[in-house]
Amino acid sequence: MPVKLRLEIRSRINNKAITAKALVNTGFTGESPDLAIPLQLAKELGLWPPPQNAIVVSLETGGGEVEAYIVPQALIVKVVTEDRSSKEVIANALVNPYIDEVIISDYLAEELGIQILYPRRGIWKFVDEEKLRYSE
Repeated sequence: MPVKLRLEIRSRINNKAITAKALVNTGFTGESPDLAIPLQLAKELGLWPPPQNAIVVSLETGGGEVEAYIVPQALIVKVVTEDRSSKEVIANALVNPYIDEVIISDYLAEELGIQILYPRRGIWKFVDEEKLRYSE
């Protein structure tokens, strides 16, 4: 089971907040905190149709090259568990119409303090604790 956890995602466009399960994907690499979101979630957060500051990008994925949109610094993200939350991180929204789940980049995972311990079993922890946590 991969590492999936609960995020609170708040739009800096319309201030709407949603809670969603998200996959931590260390293969989703970048130079900034990015959160890939499906089209329906982008609509709910006021990020679709793309705002004027959105940037069209081509992404290399396991399924080939796809076109997506980055909305810079559009989201405030934090991990929410049964007993605590992470710090809030401002992230770029990567709107990908070809995905059906929220995906956390390696950069954003580090900023949120997520450490993957056993990826196959879905076990992780916050960087500042010893408590083992399990995928949602």
